[in-house]
Amino acid sequence: MMNLLSSAGPAVAMSRLPRAGSAKIRESRTAARKKAKAFSLSLGSILAVSATLFAQPVRAQSMNYGALESLFGEPVTTAATGTPQRASEAPANMTIITADDIRRSGSRNIPEILSRVPGLDVMRSGLSAYDIGVRGYQQATQPRMLVLIDGRQVFLDDYSRTDWSNLPVNIDDIRQIEVVKGASSALFGSNAASGVINIVTYSAAYDNNIVVNTTLGTQHQRTADATVMLRGAWGGLKLSAGGLDAHEFDTPRPLFDGNITPENPAGTEPPKHRYIAASSDLAISDTLRASAELTHTRSVSNFADNTDFNVMGVQHDKSYSARAGLNWDGPLGAISAGGYLNHTFVTILETGTGEVGFGTKINLLVGQIQDQFKLGSSHIIRLGIEYRYRDYKQYNDETIIQNPHLVQNFVSFSGTWLWQVGDKIALANAIRFDHQTMRQAGDINTTGVFGYSDYKNKNDVISANSALVYNPTSLDHFRLSYGRGVMLPSLIQNGYSQISSFIGGFLIDAEGNPRLKPTIVQDLSADYNRRIDTLFSTVGTSLFYEWSRNITAPFLNGPDVIIDGLPALSNYAQNVGGSHGWGGEVQIKGQHPSGLRWDASYSYARVTDGSDVKAFINYQNSAPRHHLRLLLGYSKGPWEFDGAVHYVTSTGMLRNSYFSMMPVHTPGYASLSGRVGYTFADRFSVALSGTNLSQRVTQVSAFPAVERQISISLTGKF
Repeated sequence: MMNLLSSAGPAVAMSRLPRAGSAKIRESRTAARKKAKAFSLSLGSILAVSATLFAQPVRAQSMNYGALESLFGEPVTTAATGTPQRASEAPANMTIITADDIRRSGSRNIPEILSRVPGLDVMRSGLSAYDIGVRGYQQATQPRMLVLIDGRQVFLDDYSRTDWSNLPVNIDDIRQIEVVKGASSALFGSNAASGVINIVTYSAAYDNNIVVNTTLGTQHQRTADATVMLRGAWGGLKLSAGGLDAHEFDTPRPLFDGNITPENPAGTEPPKHRYIAASSDLAISDTLRASAELTHTRSVSNFADNTDFNVMGVQHDKSYSARAGLNWDGPLGAISAGGYLNHTFVTILETGTGEVGFGTKINLLVGQIQDQFKLGSSHIIRLGIEYRYRDYKQYNDETIIQNPHLVQNFVSFSGTWLWQVGDKIALANAIRFDHQTMRQAGDINTTGVFGYSDYKNKNDVISANSALVYNPTSLDHFRLSYGRGVMLPSLIQNGYSQISSFIGGFLIDAEGNPRLKPTIVQDLSADYNRRIDTLFSTVGTSLFYEWSRNITAPFLNGPDVIIDGLPALSNYAQNVGGSHGWGGEVQIKGQHPSGLRWDASYSYARVTDGSDVKAFINYQNSAPRHHLRLLLGYSKGPWEFDGAVHYVTSTGMLRNSYFSMMPVHTPGYASLSGRVGYTFADRFSVALSGTNLSQRVTQVSAFPAVERQISISLTGKF
């Protein structure tokens, strides 16, 4: 394969790859598989490809994933280093969920698809409200997992979270989802503290994916999605649009007021989602490509919020984004430059009242320039500079005093070095330095308990990743890795400030803290994968140890004080100490030529918190310690049959009340889901899918129980 690709110059090697599905691709695939028997396909065997590739954040839609996948004989990632690699050879623990996996799951939302990945814990608190934890660390408004779509951050900086109900993506337009477990900030950027989810969509320049779907289901669920493409020698254009309408689960919305009391579900709002996304990838010349993207999304969801007083709230989100980039193959290497702007407007209503709890406006502006080049025959270097601007402004109709308008600036320098030490050993190293400054751009609240005179602050942090990959045979892959990740305080943790009236003549004084330190997460991981041809399977195991320091508790109950002559209950954000966890996963996955397929896994995660972390967050009981998954499927002609069984052990997540943090015990439970699909006329398919099939209602967390769901969908591909 090195000879096949190195015969093309660095500027055009990728463009000369044969298209997926052609006779040349089939010949290349056969040749690649034959070579794999003689030697392990490691970093050294793809150095020629790497010289033509750019950094993932602005290059994703210029990558011909289809050609690479056909050439390698399996899904390929470029997310971690900008270099095409198998997931087993990436410098981090990575799982790739393919488009086939997505279709067979029967799910029309990404979190349910991710629930099939060992090591992830998916917590559901409403029909379209989810949080995704990793390796034993879970909480409402989960801050430890960075989420990207084609390299663009969709992770929100207000709470440090992802609003899964508001993503501008068509499920049928996803080529693959790349899940990274472990600290990865040096590879993916700040806030990749414990992992990354990178959603890769089909490329307008290289793929043919014109698809339409409509789905009807219980809870009055109605969805419609469509993606169209226009391609030519000049590049391609893509347009996706769709939406969801549904009713919320008819289960109690528990609130705390000393005790758990049910509230009328009518206090919620029907979940909704609307999105449109347009992108282009244009070939300006043989060595220069340009890309652009615009998106708009709106959504309504009923979510779990454990960082503020409104432990259940109705959330209205509206987001816009714009992105542009240039990619140039030149004498200095593969240079990419580009950036994007995210603007998000969030309104949170108090459950059952319809009154505005608070609203926020968040802007994120990112500019990047990176250069990837070869040194000799065994080294690939990537250097990058990034600038980030983010600001946050809050409003509240009921507040007496409002918080300042916060502005943060970041300048980051990063470097990645891939070294093919020998035929079977490769070493990957990455380092990133972030310099952050913060200031206020509005009025300052000096009335509260802490009364910060200004919100000026700065943080300098270093993140790093290192991995040794050893492939003794074409069947075996070992990886030892270390990661140091950085989780920056959320904008609300840094600057939220509100003094508002409460029942009985009390005031509530809730304050952020501009002096917070970033949370540092470090981990060690050992992974082993082996392909067992006689069983048509691959077996994978992973062991990890993770430790964190400077963990931030969103709002701690402070002293009772007097403000303007009235008694006030204070709450504030603070660093509260450290935590550590260990565990692992084991998985066997395969497919028989007869059409039978299987995926069985077991994951274990045990977390131990410091005393303050346990008292105010309680990570050590937030996620199931044991998680069993069994996925079985069978394909025969136009038919597909798939089923999944999950079993998790109990949890004891904390819930915030007005006066204290209270643990809520959730027993272990089992869930069953399934799908039956039928394809007709070569381009249409109909599928019947269901989740939580074994019982009508299941209590899966400290938040409202989820109900059984059944849906039928029709999909057309043209």
